[in-house]
Amino acid sequence: MVEAAEDHLRRQGCEAVDIVVLSLRPELPPIYRRFGYVESGTEEFHSSRPLKPGVECHCIVMSKQL
Repeated sequence: MVEAAEDHLRRQGCEAVDIVVLSLRPELPPIYRRFGYVESGTEEFHSSRPLKPGVECHCIVMSKQL
């Protein structure tokens, strides 16, 4: 699915892609690294619902040149 999405973006003329994963899902960055994505920054996470007390979350931006 990732490769199909990247192919679609290339056909649309995109030269790079950024994705955002949540720090609450630590298993995701290694998966996307296998597809060639690298961590390129962080962003604040704005939840539509309150998080459980004591739980912290931020967004991890991962980028790839197409």
